[in-house]
Amino acid sequence: MKTKVIVLSEDAKTSPSRLFRFLNSLNYNIRVKETCFGAYIEGEDEVVDEVANIVRNLERNKIFCKDRGYPIWDKRVCRAYRGGGPRFGFHQLEAEQRTLELISKGLEELEKGNLEDEEIDKKYKEITSRYKKLDVEKFKEILEIETDRY
Repeated sequence: MKTKVIVLSEDAKTSPSRLFRFLNSLNYNIRVKETCFGAYIEGEDEVVDEVANIVRNLERNKIFCKDRGYPIWDKRVCRAYRGGGPRFGFHQLEAEQRTLELISKGLEELEKGNLEDEEIDKKYKEITSRYKKLDVEKFKEILEIETDRY
C-alpha cells in the first residue's frame, strides 16, 4: 500500500477539484482525497506509481508527486481527528509548492534546449556561491556559546 502527494504548481491550469475529478474518472483501484494543493492518492504500489505517471503527463512540468508517510485519513495526522490546525509537514509542503513555479519554468527551458550545460553550471555556481558553507569548528563554537546560555 502506498500513498502519494500530488502537488500542483501555482501556474498549473489544473485546479485541485479538476484533478480530483480526473483521478476519480480513471479506471484504477485507488482512493483519492482532494487537498488545497492538489490531491492524495492511495492504493497498491504499482497502481499508485502508474497513476502518478499519468497525472504528471497530464500537465507536464506543472504537476509534481512525492511519497507520503501516512495513509489517507490516518488519525495521527488527519485534521478531522486532531481537532483542526495544520497537519504535520503542511508548512514545509506549502514552502515547497511556492518554488514549483520556478522549477517548472526551469524544466521547460531545459526541454526547449535554451540552456547549455555550461550555462547551467555557471548559474548554479553563481547561486551557490552566495551561500558560504559554515566551517565545522565555527559551528561547534556557536553551539557551545548557545549551550552555555541555557
